[in-house]
Amino acid sequence: METQSIKVHVSAIATPQGSSLGLLSTVFITLIREIEEFMVDEGDDGRISSLGSYKDSSSQDQQIFLRLQNFAPDNVHQPIDSQFHDRVLSRLITDQIVDESKRKDLPQEPLFVKVLVKLTQKVYMVMPPSSTTAKKSESDFCCAICLEDMSESENLCQLPDCGHMFHEGCFVKWLDRDRDSCPLCRQSQNPSTNKPSEALEKLREA
Repeated sequence: METQSIKVHVSAIATPQGSSLGLLSTVFITLIREIEEFMVDEGDDGRISSLGSYKDSSSQDQQIFLRLQNFAPDNVHQPIDSQFHDRVLSRLITDQIVDESKRKDLPQEPLFVKVLVKLTQKVYMVMPPSSTTAKKSESDFCCAICLEDMSESENLCQLPDCGHMFHEGCFVKWLDRDRDSCPLCRQSQNPSTNKPSEALEKLREA
């Protein structure tokens, strides 16, 4: 399952404009789009891992060239909105341009304002617990001899040395084959004498 969201970043830098560009101020806007992917592991308390970002190959960078008589908000917003047709995005760009034009260290107009608009599409790929933790949990409650579920069984035995658990009936059959090791880890249950331990003898005799 995938979910998506859009992050908008707008930055503007104003500099004095050269006389060769005339008396009107210039605004040069570059719009780029990129995709950033994340993985959400619901089986690990919703941990989010970044998979990286890359340029959106389905769209070209957009460049917009505007000439403005002044930086009054309405005068800036109108031509920008006519280009983007998005009231919220146009307002964000307008606010950045107007605020930048008011910097005290800048001379009087005309100004050259360079604007960068970056739209990042965040894609979240959600990994359900069934594909990670759940599978591991199911194997933890499986009898290694018959490969059946042990969660609802009342007759279980736990080996005294390694602690592994099995169906009691399955393990008795295992012992009947003259085996004194754990079916799972092969650890001998009586390594000093290589003979069945007292607990295993009791199971065999039951």
